Amino acid sequence: MISKLRTLNTPPKIAWYCLQSLPKRERISAENIRSRIGIEVFCPRITYLKRTRRGKVRFTEALFPGYLFVRCDITVSLRHLLSMRGVKALLRYGTYIPTVPDNIISVLRTKLGGEHLEIERPAISAGSEVVILEGPFKNLTAIVSGQVPARERVQLLLEFLGQEITVDMPTQSLLAKKQEPKAFMGIKD
Repeated sequence: MISKLRTLNTPPKIAWYCLQSLPKRERISAENIRSRIGIEVFCPRITYLKRTRRGKVRFTEALFPGYLFVRCDITVSLRHLLSMRGVKALLRYGTYIPTVPDNIISVLRTKLGGEHLEIERPAISAGSEVVILEGPFKNLTAIVSGQVPARERVQLLLEFLGQEITVDMPTQSLLAKKQEPKAFMGIKD
């Protein structure tokens, strides 16, 4: 089977390849490959806060949903990789199997500081649009008009009952309205 796949592409012996995993199973696939086959795996994950109906919730997900990277000799390891729990397929285009350059993986590791990135809430500054997560103004959108010194509170300008009012709120009760986790990495869709 491998010889048929190599007709257009003869990759180096050991290189980075992209595997497709089952949905939401990237981490499980990576752990199975590491522990059972001993192949180097890169499965970057990202943790961030997101606003939900229950309030703010911490989410951890794959930076590249449905994909992970392995460094191996694919002619030797393909059968073992495809038999791992959670692995769906090897990324390929017909008979062409692309490799991922080493420098791309090293740049990602450098930006992430390893394999996992925890995104802190962005600093809320004057002019930021925020959503109130708790209290009597829950789920309302407001504009930060200033910081309250010496306390972790900000002054908000919001429209309530047809009037603009100013209220002080703790920063823990707010979430930046346009908080997209991949934007912190400089990744554009």
